[in-house]
Amino acid sequence: MRRRWTIGNCWLWCERTALPVLWLGPVLWEGGNAPLHACEGCIRHLERKVRGVLIRGATPSPAPERSQPVPGDCWLWCQRIALPTLLLGTAESAGHQVPLHSCEPCIHRLEDKVRAALPYVPA
Repeated sequence: MRRRWTIGNCWLWCERTALPVLWLGPVLWEGGNAPLHACEGCIRHLERKVRGVLIRGATPSPAPERSQPVPGDCWLWCQRIALPTLLLGTAESAGHQVPLHSCEPCIHRLEDKVRAALPYVPA
C-alpha cells in the first residue's frame, strides 16, 4: 500500500502544524483512537532511532505489560535515556520492529494529544 502525504499536524518531535505529513497508524487510548501523523523530518528521526537499536544488536524480546516500568530510553519528546519507561507498542522501519518505550510525562503528553483529537462526547 502506498502512503499519501496530506496536510496536517506532526504528532512527533517537531509538533509543527499545517505541513505535509504521513499517517503512521492509530494511537489507541481508552476505547478511542486518533491518527498518528508525522512529517518527513520526524519520520527520518524515527527511522534513525530504529536503525540505532538494530545496529546496537538489540533483539526485540517479548514485551512486558505496559503497566510494568522497565529501564530504558524515552522515544518521545524528552528523549531522556536510562529511566523508567512503559511500553507503548512497536516502531517499524524497513521491515524491522523494535519496542517503543516512553516515560510517564511524555505518555501524558501523548494522551492529551489523543484526547484533543477525539470527538467530544457529552456525558
